[in-house]
Amino acid sequence: MKRYGYLYDDLCSFPVLYAACQRALKGHKANPEAAEYVFNIDRELCQLQSELKDGLYQPRAYHYFQIYEPKERTISVASFRDRVVHHALIATIEPVFEKSFIHHSYATRKNKGSLAAVKQAQRFLRRFDWYLKLDIRKYFDSIDHQVLMKLIERKIKDPYILALIGKVLDTSNLNGANPKGVGLPIGNLTSQFFANVYLDGFDHFVSEKLHLPYIRYMDDMILFSNSKSDLKVAFWMCEKYLEEELHLAVKPGSVLLNSRIHGLPFLGFRIFQHLIRMKAMNVRRLAAKIKLRQYQCKTNQIDETALYRSVQSMLAFAYYADSHQLVKRICNTIG
Repeated sequence: MKRYGYLYDDLCSFPVLYAACQRALKGHKANPEAAEYVFNIDRELCQLQSELKDGLYQPRAYHYFQIYEPKERTISVASFRDRVVHHALIATIEPVFEKSFIHHSYATRKNKGSLAAVKQAQRFLRRFDWYLKLDIRKYFDSIDHQVLMKLIERKIKDPYILALIGKVLDTSNLNGANPKGVGLPIGNLTSQFFANVYLDGFDHFVSEKLHLPYIRYMDDMILFSNSKSDLKVAFWMCEKYLEEELHLAVKPGSVLLNSRIHGLPFLGFRIFQHLIRMKAMNVRRLAAKIKLRQYQCKTNQIDETALYRSVQSMLAFAYYADSHQLVKRICNTIG
């Protein structure tokens, strides 16, 4: 297996850091910390570049807050300066790993995404009678840093890149929510990327060893077959691989072995061979989000252009569910 070195100089170059800053800024232009950083961008990036080159860069403390939709989770927010480093790091190493990712891994990858995953799931349902759906118990909280570093080292041999990744991992659990050396913070670009790297070996195991059609969106995994008994055997082998190789456990309540005639619940939709429906809970959540955007516009928190773009984006999700009547109902609900 080819290992890549001599990557760190590119990461530390001013053009790469500047481009990383622009990506980190997207969606955060109104953030005071980001605005101040960009106001002094030349000075800030030169300082950051110097720290990285001299090996003096140290990530700062995270800011934590809770969200409760669809379930309670702790979101970790890195400083804007650290998010610039995260973007530069991922831009540097992503092409190395992207070559080995399977085609049907859809989360946080270019030209992929949730809607592409839903469409591919529907294609598989048209070909296969049965599916096995499962996901990982507390996935981000369970990722073992030592295992992750070994997986990364299979592809990367640049010691400076590896040291930087080590710093990012070492400061990723300062809130003490997980044992030392375990867990990635939800909300980080690096966490999303590392989460894909962590399950890449499992993806190849299912596709190449079990020889089963398979889709993964982060830790939501679906296997397809015309044989129910084959999927039962596959579940046992998947559970064994995840536990022994990655120290992960399948969430008991997530396991669903079912016929396609009952539909496949996946990423907020219920998917049938020739029909896609939104879950009722997601319809209510969508209407609530649109009402919130309307309130933000009325109170001058966002302008009408931002309101229009936001609502159109959310309604596009509903249109995907083969139901124009659903969209009309949502619009009537919000007035």
